[in-house]
Amino acid sequence: MRVIACLAIALVSSDTHARDAAPPIIDMHMHAWSLDEFGGQSVPGCIGAEGVEMLGIDPAEPFDFTAQVDCRRIVQSPATDEEVLAETLAAMKRLNIVAGVIAGEGPVVAAWRKAAPDRFIPAANFFTGPEAPPSAHVSTLAAQVERGETKVFAEITAQYRGMAPDDPALEPFYAMAERLDIPVGIHMGYGAPGGPYWVYPRYRAALGNPLLLETLLVRHPKLRVYVMHAGMPMTDEMIALLYSHPQVFVDISADNWGVPRAEFHHHLKRLVDAGYGRRIMFGSDQMVWPQSIEVAVESIIAAPFLSEEQKRDILYNNAARFLRLSKAEIDRHHKRKTE
Repeated sequence: MRVIACLAIALVSSDTHARDAAPPIIDMHMHAWSLDEFGGQSVPGCIGAEGVEMLGIDPAEPFDFTAQVDCRRIVQSPATDEEVLAETLAAMKRLNIVAGVIAGEGPVVAAWRKAAPDRFIPAANFFTGPEAPPSAHVSTLAAQVERGETKVFAEITAQYRGMAPDDPALEPFYAMAERLDIPVGIHMGYGAPGGPYWVYPRYRAALGNPLLLETLLVRHPKLRVYVMHAGMPMTDEMIALLYSHPQVFVDISADNWGVPRAEFHHHLKRLVDAGYGRRIMFGSDQMVWPQSIEVAVESIIAAPFLSEEQKRDILYNNAARFLRLSKAEIDRHHKRKTE
């Protein structure tokens, strides 16, 4: 009996120590979406990091999204919005993700913040519908910032709407963000596979070129910008932008679980080898698949070309610096346990 008791104590102690020792992570790219956005039911998703082939299609046949991709591991989203939140929070606690920037539908974001007010950083984008928003929306967003309802403007999805990131319609919003000193996360790079033919008819791959941000950056030199998805797969262009505009950071979301691991690591290694390891921030872009979060974290932990210091920079330190977290906040994150 004593042996069993001692073993139980040892296991509990070991588990507690493992949790206590888990270093904190900041996720710069999360979403609080209702399943209604995906048809109101459990939705399949591809964990491309574990193997995917982009097969191509015959354009003479009716377009079938599933026919273009052969995915080795397909996961299902939880069945309800409540389960999406619960499973996301469970993953965050297990992995010690102490803070996550969440963008999505206003009521859903509010519900997530109510469930875990210290863990979620609310975000909003410049768009309220399929078209560029009216100028009056500037004052609405500014009021949200003043009330503490919005702390980041993200994800800015001009590319999905067939707009360049510096489209004149967005100028009032960037000016506001610079004036209020609110970080801005801009989608650049990959979108949904075959997107123009089934879900985003205005999406154009060329509009994801990070160099399209140059005029915007020069026009608003005090704007805090991070390029979501690090512009993947336009690695050369991303490096050129980082070199010329030292205020720019990137996140590496979605690609760390949605594309083959070797391809993602190739992109990440290029950025690190070029000297930008301290401007890369972790993000998951989990959407409605909490299972993707662990895959995204593992993509950094298992990267053989990263030092332990570089992993900590990507998983926490760079985001803490970009968000200008106080010493008290950083200390709290490092004391937080995953209970």
